[in-house]
Amino acid sequence: MGHDTMGQALNNRPVGVIGNDEFGAAIAERIAGCRLPVMYAALSGSPPVAYGEMLEPASESSIAMRCPIVLAAIEDTETFRRLLVGDGGKAVAGGLQPGSVLVDLGARTPREFQTLFELLEPRNVALVDAALISAPEATLHGHAKILLGGDLASVEIAESILALLGNVERTGPLGSAHAAAALMGYIEAAQSVAREEALALGAACGLTPETLKRVLSDETTPRELNVVQLARRAALARRIARDRRGSADIINLAAEKHARNRENR
Repeated sequence: MGHDTMGQALNNRPVGVIGNDEFGAAIAERIAGCRLPVMYAALSGSPPVAYGEMLEPASESSIAMRCPIVLAAIEDTETFRRLLVGDGGKAVAGGLQPGSVLVDLGARTPREFQTLFELLEPRNVALVDAALISAPEATLHGHAKILLGGDLASVEIAESILALLGNVERTGPLGSAHAAAALMGYIEAAQSVAREEALALGAACGLTPETLKRVLSDETTPRELNVVQLARRAALARRIARDRRGSADIINLAAEKHARNRENR
């Protein structure tokens, strides 16, 4: 893997990045900062980026045609589906070249991945899933943790680029990275809810904030996370549970907080 694989995959062509949030911008700037040419399509909702010699603005269709590796940082599945299927000539899937690799950095269930796979496979376009388990700032500086799933050959190619963002951990077949990230989000959401409940109960029992901070050790303190990202992953865990006919009791972090706020009024 490494530089040889990266060189073979790119063949002096740019990496494509399509995003509609802060992660897309961070990914594009990081790869360009590593002196690889990047074409970036900033969709609605994207923050501004520092375009320069290695980073150029582009349309989704031009990225599909010119880039052998395309990283799509689009959380919402419906937005991602519209991007791929599009309207006539605007469909990204139709422009992706045979042999190219599409890296999905969003939040998809295994069932949704199967639909995407069936769309791309006849075009000989590989699909892998990746999840960034870090804040955009860590991604921008190459310190992110990335989960990566898909078939071996495509994962090798994708990892050669994703390794520029941080430490890559392979999780298995297509869909496994998003599923693993969702389960992490579920556990961390549960910890967050439990900790807030414990703090409220402790205060009701007369414990001071200083005492609670001292008693509740670091082991019970969730690591620093992007709260929006955490809620999204917990939501994905609930969707996977519904797809697999699992428990309907997967924690809804937003609903739990809303219920507590209502009770405290």
